[in-house]
Amino acid sequence: MRAVPVALLTVTLAGSLAACGGSPAKQTVAVTATDTACQVADTQLSGPGIYAFKVTNKGDQTTEVYVYTHDGKKVEEVEHIGPGTSRTLKAKLAAGDYQVACKPGEKGDGIRTDIHVR
Repeated sequence: MRAVPVALLTVTLAGSLAACGGSPAKQTVAVTATDTACQVADTQLSGPGIYAFKVTNKGDQTTEVYVYTHDGKKVEEVEHIGPGTSRTLKAKLAAGDYQVACKPGEKGDGIRTDIHVR
C-alpha cells in the first residue's frame, strides 16, 4: 500500500468539507413543516447567494424538504427530519422563482410554497 502525503490528504479533505455547505449563508429562512402545511417565513429573498433554510418539523410524520427551480428541477434537499426536530438545508440560489416543498411521510410531490429571489 502506498502512503498518501499528509498535505494532499489535508487539501482533499478541506475541499470535500467546503463542498458540503461550508460557505456562510447570506440569510437564514425559517421553514415550518407540518403534516398539512409548508410555511416559509420569508418568500421574497434579497438577491442571489447561499440561503440556509432552517426546517422545523412540527408534524407527526417524518418529512423531507426540497428546493426546486420554477421548472421543477431539484436544487437541494434535506431528508429524514423527524417529528419535533430541526435540520438546515443550504441552497445556492440565483435570481428567479423557486418552490420549497415539504413532503410529510417522505412521499408524493409535497406541499409547495413559492419563493422569489430578487
